[in-house]
Amino acid sequence: MAWSGRHVLVTLPTEIDIVNSADVLALLTEAAGQGAEVITGDLSGTAFCDSAGVQAIARGYEQAAANGTELRLAVGDSPVARILQLAGLDQVIPVYRHVQQSLDTAPAGPSLPPGEPGAGPARRAAAGRDVLVEMQHALLPAVLPVLPQARIAARYLMAGQDEAAGGDWFDAVPLPGGRVALAVGDMVGHGVAAAAAMGQLRAALNELLTAEPELTTVLARADAFAARSPALSAATLALAVLHPGDGRLQYATCGHPPPLIVSPTAAPRFLAGTGGGPLGTGAGPGARPLASAQLRPGELVVLYTDGLIARPGSTALEGMAELAKVAADAAAGQMLPAGPALTSADRVSQLTTALLTRSGYADDVTTLAAERHAAGPELDLELPGEVGAVRAARRAFSEWLGRLDPLLLDQDALLLATTEIVTNAVEHAYSAGPPGPVEFHARLGADGQLECRVADHGTWQVPDPDLPWRGQGLMVAAHLVDQLQVQHPPQSVAEARGAQGTVVTLRHRLRRPAVLAAEPAAQAAAYAADPPFSVAAGLDGPAARATVRGPVDSSTAGRLAGQLLAASRGGTLPLTVDLSAVTQLASAGVRALYQVKEQLNDYHQELTLVAAKGSLADAALGLAGLPVVSSGGDVMERPPGG
Repeated sequence: MAWSGRHVLVTLPTEIDIVNSADVLALLTEAAGQGAEVITGDLSGTAFCDSAGVQAIARGYEQAAANGTELRLAVGDSPVARILQLAGLDQVIPVYRHVQQSLDTAPAGPSLPPGEPGAGPARRAAAGRDVLVEMQHALLPAVLPVLPQARIAARYLMAGQDEAAGGDWFDAVPLPGGRVALAVGDMVGHGVAAAAAMGQLRAALNELLTAEPELTTVLARADAFAARSPALSAATLALAVLHPGDGRLQYATCGHPPPLIVSPTAAPRFLAGTGGGPLGTGAGPGARPLASAQLRPGELVVLYTDGLIARPGSTALEGMAELAKVAADAAAGQMLPAGPALTSADRVSQLTTALLTRSGYADDVTTLAAERHAAGPELDLELPGEVGAVRAARRAFSEWLGRLDPLLLDQDALLLATTEIVTNAVEHAYSAGPPGPVEFHARLGADGQLECRVADHGTWQVPDPDLPWRGQGLMVAAHLVDQLQVQHPPQSVAEARGAQGTVVTLRHRLRRPAVLAAEPAAQAAAYAADPPFSVAAGLDGPAARATVRGPVDSSTAGRLAGQLLAASRGGTLPLTVDLSAVTQLASAGVRALYQVKEQLNDYHQELTLVAAKGSLADAALGLAGLPVVSSGGDVMERPPGG
């Protein structure tokens, strides 16, 4: 104990559990009896605290209050901060980040450090971006599944300019049989409307994936859903279903860039696109073909949006080639960021986004990577039913769990819950005789659900009503995990419940964070100034012809559709549209061309699109599934936008 005036500072142990909780209570009681006005319990060096420790601190708070002394806690960067939140103790005892705050500042309620990174979006954007940032982050998944044979990582970077932000999205959905669905998409347009449309499509696709076993049915129903809503029409999508066990990959690209396969030891390769055009563009039944590929152990499949391959002065193919090189180098560990060691999926997700946007970016950027790897071993322990087994089980489980790399919140909850169950077995199962064994088993199921089983062969003990602060372990554990089940082996009718032992099973779905970032000061990509948008139209014999120049994006797409329909006399004349001088063909422009094509189809007329071979317009039309005739002209320099 250290004194500062009428204030006493008590440094608490590095671990607080059943082994030393009584000592902690005695230490706090002693401090309260010294006549101090305020006691600060320093937990900044404490790595773990179970319910016995929480109860000791709570009883210390009560005894200090009875003596007219206030107990406060200082947590620093300790993980115990999250444990106090889980136990609700931060709502009772004033909690401070730093010891000095407690020494110098009057109590002002709990002031815990922020919780799990990624659990809530950052609110640092300028006032004009707040709504968009909040919507996009609320509608995107903040967490990803943890699976035994697939490591998944994702990174989303919102465009720095409001007029370009909102619309990109991703998802990773565990499916029956150990499969996982991976999706990345891009909506037409930007801003709040695009973010809202994205949320609708992601929610619908998530439900379809979990309800429909066939991917063709999922795509057909998603296509029909998008066709019924103008806001969803022409949305692009890359959707893949991975079987981590054998590496089978089934996928479809609906107007979206194709998946990339990278390996630490082999050359990267892009999978072939499946065609069919964006969603909701009248592809028709059976027009969403699927393709298959094989993912070998150690290989990764990478899905991304076009914002990652957009480069000033480069074609889309050049941008894809650069992506392939950076992703392959990242997978091989040739570019290692500072900080903790990362998995291949984390490196690819992080480094492709960071390195390919260094010169600025004009659109949202999304990367989703899934690495296939061998499943790790299960955890099996048999420990003596003695107090030392509590810490032995916790340390072994902590090391095993850490290799799965779940959210810190999940780690803390599971460590605390299992400690409570092991403590119960040690304290109560063998209280009437010599200690027996405590069995501890943990495994991660193919669906990402962790199952932990603690078994003893002793006797079930009913909580003592005269000790109200004890017997809370099961309740605490049940509050921390998704499911808790208590079972007893078969016994004779004459025996009391639990006379042959107890098995407690905990189940909890593990998650890991996705990285969602908004950088309002991000540098815009330095493109050359666009020529003004224009459409020159006229008749060429019995057909109409139009030449389009400049950018075709959300601000000009409506004018394009109107002028093309006027040139074709409302769709009654065949129409040729020359896009060779187009400097940008965004998804809004693609949707406009689909609308014109549908109008001409109603009158059995043909739409012919012309673009310079290898140009960005040519690439955008190819991804969208719109046939294009090469003009042999010069290659344009601006990438297709979202």
